[in-house]
Amino acid sequence: MADHRSLDPAARLRQAREAKGMSHRQVADATKLSVRAIESLERDCLRELPEGIYRRSIVKAVAREVGLNPDQILTEFASLHPADLPTTASVVMAAEPKAASRSSKFFALFSAALPLIGGVIYFVMPITRTLVTDTSSKPGVQLQRDGAAKAEVIPVGGFAPVSTEAPRPAPVVVTLTISSRCQLRVVADGNEIIGRTVEQGERLPIELGDELLLLGDNASAVQFSINGQAGRTLGEPGDVLSTRIGRDDYQDFLVRY
Repeated sequence: MADHRSLDPAARLRQAREAKGMSHRQVADATKLSVRAIESLERDCLRELPEGIYRRSIVKAVAREVGLNPDQILTEFASLHPADLPTTASVVMAAEPKAASRSSKFFALFSAALPLIGGVIYFVMPITRTLVTDTSSKPGVQLQRDGAAKAEVIPVGGFAPVSTEAPRPAPVVVTLTISSRCQLRVVADGNEIIGRTVEQGERLPIELGDELLLLGDNASAVQFSINGQAGRTLGEPGDVLSTRIGRDDYQDFLVRY
């Protein structure tokens, strides 16, 4: 049998995963990455992964999970694909988000709060709907007590049918809190919404769609809460941040008391 070192690193990752009896989904759940990212690595398609230090951290996270030396696997990938795995010194974060992005996030938060505001107004404001039936009126027509002509047609079967439209899912808001200056990239459903150096004390509320990818150079500098409930630690000081929070598993990231 051929020496495993003769295999390329992508094939070694696949072989190590299969030897541990793990599926792509199991590796993805353990590393908080997507199944697509695991499959891309095993197909040696590094260009399908996020760029820069994030690509390097993904390679190391998967290698560590399947029991291989992460630094050695990264070195092997880098020797085969030097253009796709630049050194950390050559990584440049994206520019400051445009004002339109901030306004769109504000609009999303306002939209989420609008139903609550409407409910408060409904119950606080006095409502008078005293109606009596005019015996001289036709069936199904009601008049106000003061005699103002306001006909309200009542369906023959009683009340109007309830709408069958599916209720809108409750919003899930992930609020990032920055404890120290660091580089941060946030990708929501495949679209980059933050890519810059963030400062200590910043709070960044983001509505969760299908998935949120958090990438950065200091995992411990990024704390978060989900709908006001504290989230768990994302890493130690100096660790590379590479975390996926999905609509299907975000509760796994909450602190359990």
